[in-house]
Amino acid sequence: MTRRPFLLWHRWFGLGAAAWLFMLGLTGSLLVFYDEIDRGLNADLFAASPGPNRPVLELVNAAQRALPGAVITYLDLPNEPGDVAIARSQRAPRLPAAGPVPPSFDAYIDPAKGAVLGTRLSYEDADLSRRGIANFVYKLHYSLHMGERMVWIIGLIALLWVFDHVASLVLSFPNPKRWRKSFLIRRGASGHKMVFDWHRAGGLWLFPVTLTLAVSGVCFNWFDEFEAVVNAVSPVTQRADEGWPALANAVVSPPVSFARALDAAGSAQVDGVSYNPDKGLYWLRVFDERDIDNNGRRWIFVDARSGDVLSDSHVAEGSAGDVVLAWQFPLHSGKAFGWWGRIVIFVSGMMLCVFIVTGVMMWNRKRRANGAVRERRQRTATEQGAGLSVPAK
Repeated sequence: MTRRPFLLWHRWFGLGAAAWLFMLGLTGSLLVFYDEIDRGLNADLFAASPGPNRPVLELVNAAQRALPGAVITYLDLPNEPGDVAIARSQRAPRLPAAGPVPPSFDAYIDPAKGAVLGTRLSYEDADLSRRGIANFVYKLHYSLHMGERMVWIIGLIALLWVFDHVASLVLSFPNPKRWRKSFLIRRGASGHKMVFDWHRAGGLWLFPVTLTLAVSGVCFNWFDEFEAVVNAVSPVTQRADEGWPALANAVVSPPVSFARALDAAGSAQVDGVSYNPDKGLYWLRVFDERDIDNNGRRWIFVDARSGDVLSDSHVAEGSAGDVVLAWQFPLHSGKAFGWWGRIVIFVSGMMLCVFIVTGVMMWNRKRRANGAVRERRQRTATEQGAGLSVPAK
């Protein structure tokens, strides 16, 4: 098999996507510590008091008072002592008029006192302030703050990056009989040899991780297309709310409260609960021994008008397609393997930046060498055309 097509692909894809991949690697590494960064910059929003938690309905009412006129559509409940509760309001236009209150805000609530510690714009409205910088990086990672079209473009880059992994694998083993050499960084190597070794060996050691990041990146940015491909191989179970029709009029004040909806979880610990006023549905995320990361992966859907449980299932069970989709975020974030997984993702993101820099350095060295050869040939041709003798080498 000739290597040249793979070499050309790897070279020009790498150059064309260099800036994008560098940005994805850098921001992805920062997002590994999203929670720690956000809590460090906004400690006042996470200053929970010691003591037992107040009733859920009291927490919702506190958020409602802080966001008058808003519809609370998400409540993130405290998981451990010292955690706060977070309530999110729905964006316009389905909200009734509510004066100066912005359309999408998060309220941070001290669960022991039932008091609101502060509010800020939701992750969709990130900025460079202390309040919004963590969300700014998050949004930069998947869309560059340039809307849905850029989300699609980054999904395309992720897909091409999957193909590039095939090319890089072929190029990494020029001599199959000496395959171990490709994994080594030569001791004492410097200059171009060191750059080349870091580019090739580093890429091989992290190959499974970066390929996983590329595939999951396609999933997040091209979810409908990704799900369709998975569904063609193994049927994916439709989520209860996806098949539930939208109501003619949004249920702003549902007969079933957040507190009553939580009864569907029984004695299990609830991670968070969402409310969809357009469909009149609650969505409970419940912790379970089958969870594959630190998020509640047992999902319960409750009719907000009757209190009936419409669905109760765990995302890591079902068809093979269901399992594949369920694992994408835990693998992409590294949370499937706890702290060690997060560290591996952090290192992989930073090393992706190294691969980009070393790749550009190698290309630039090759470009200058080719330029020198062309210049020498042109000089030789000019001298021969002028009848000058050219010393033999």
